[in-house]
Parts: sequence; C-alpha cells; structure tokens
Amino acid sequence: MAYFALLDSRVPGLVLLAIVLAPVVHDIQYGPQAALIAEAFPPRVRYSGASLGYHLASITAGGPAPIIAAYLLGQFRTSLAIVAYIVVCALISLWSAAVLPDRRHVDIDLEVGETVGRRAVARA
Repeated sequence: MAYFALLDSRVPGLVLLAIVLAPVVHDIQYGPQAALIAEAFPPRVRYSGASLGYHLASITAGGPAPIIAAYLLGQFRTSLAIVAYIVVCALISLWSAAVLPDRRHVDIDLEVGETVGRRAVARA
C-alpha cells in the first residue's frame, strides 16, 4: 500500500523512492523462494516439479496480473483496488505456504521411504 501511495503522490522524489525501495522488498521474499520450492519435492522429481510449478505460476498469476491491475484501475479509478488484488494474492500465497508439509527434520536428499542408518524418510 505504501508503494502505491508513493506513486499516487506524483511527486518525482517520492515516485523515485518507491521505485528504488521496491526491489528490496521483492528480494527479501525472492531469496528464500528457491529453497522453499526445491524442498517441496523429493529428489527424483525436484527439478521437474520446481520448474513446472514455477512456470505455471508465472502463466496463471504473473501473466494476467498487469491486465487485471489495469482493469481494476480503469474500473475503480484508484490504486486501492490494485492493493486489494495484491492482498488477496498474498493471502493465497501465505495459505499455500502454510499447507506445505514441514520438512525441517527430513533429509531432503533422500527419496521417500529410503533409509540412512536407523532413520527412515517419512512422507512429509
């Protein structure tokens, strides 16, 4: 919301500040994303699963986002409609991350059912 407030101000310095600070927020979430996606799949299908999930998300969510944002701005004449859309997308993302299995205590280098010593890899 702060980003759009800065853009809506139409003050060149504030618009520049929004543009400069936006990548910082983006990178904070983008950095751990690779580990999160990779850990969601067992080694046998990790590359395919991560790639397929990542690219399907860009088609279904990333691709239409600018079109949806332009439509919302045209319909409601305020960037708050875009903020609401982003909040809904963020809530869906948070829910999706929350329902992922907890794999903190699982050796992600082993296939499901494979054992090392006395430890068996459980389905996460």
